[in-house]
Amino acid sequence: MKKIKKLSAFVVASTLGLGVVSAAQADAVSDFYDGKTVRFYIGASPGGGYDLYMRTLVQHMGKRLPGKPNAIVVNMPGSGGVKASNYVYNVAPRDGTTVITPFWTHPLFQLIRPRGIKFDMSKMRWIGSMAALNSMVVAMGNVAKTLEDAKKREIILAASGKGSETYIFPQFLNAAAGTKFKIVTGYRGTAKMTNAMEAGEAQGRGGSWQSWNVIRPQWIGTGKISPLVQAGLAPHPDPAVKGVPMLVDVVPASYKPIAKLLSAPVAMARIVGSPPGIPEARLAGLRKAFLATMKYPKFLADAKKRKMDLSVLTGEQVEANIAELMKTPKDILKRTAEVLGYNKKKKKSKK
Repeated sequence: MKKIKKLSAFVVASTLGLGVVSAAQADAVSDFYDGKTVRFYIGASPGGGYDLYMRTLVQHMGKRLPGKPNAIVVNMPGSGGVKASNYVYNVAPRDGTTVITPFWTHPLFQLIRPRGIKFDMSKMRWIGSMAALNSMVVAMGNVAKTLEDAKKREIILAASGKGSETYIFPQFLNAAAGTKFKIVTGYRGTAKMTNAMEAGEAQGRGGSWQSWNVIRPQWIGTGKISPLVQAGLAPHPDPAVKGVPMLVDVVPASYKPIAKLLSAPVAMARIVGSPPGIPEARLAGLRKAFLATMKYPKFLADAKKRKMDLSVLTGEQVEANIAELMKTPKDILKRTAEVLGYNKKKKKSKK
């Protein structure tokens, strides 16, 4: 599988494929949006990383939408974000008034765990991506300091569902690296998982490193938590996680193709898109507003204040990257599903 294409954080909109929209088309797009409401969906609960990115985006991009429509955030948690993606793909309007930030795992799980999935990420129309984030498996500091510690004792990890990064990386490590994580699913959002850690109900969780800057920044660098492993295309630059090993480096050679497959979509960790069928001129208008927001000084200042990592991709780049992901060899997909426990054979009932 080819490496996911990346772009530096600040994209010059005029040079990166926004498409040529005539003045008449632009006027028609503005006329359409005038007086309407654009809903930005998140498949996560309030208070976590996805929520932070979407709300910050809407705060600034909403003012740049053609026609100055209302822009609101809609949280729709459930099934590892699948509930929201299914709704947007199948039910929500396809006229340009629907936008979503799906979980970055959705293009992958469409391939390896299709049960319950009623969308095709390769047919979505992508507006862009705000960030490439590193996913971390983190334990309380008094429970484990390193990944080796997690091989010696059972550690209870909170997770949302089997379609979430909070499950897939710990589960993969159990199979490939010999860790003893006990994964407890059912938590709605990283904020609630972190509360469970604080209450002693859980001893760790997965999720983006950036989410810790949102939920418990005061724990970082104090020894309160220990990042054990990180997944992504490159090590996170935060000094607090310097030396934390990459996922691909802690598993045997036979598991490395799977580690690379699981890590690749993290480069599109905060993708923003609309369901298929949106008129091209309106899509171009949304893409233009998105890229203008990504270089707007007040947005950048807020992102810095909120410790949001940024690594922008255009909508065209996201579409190309997802198309490449869809070409992953079937044998790797099958083995990945097996390792994560997604295609266990049902036992035949005795007659």
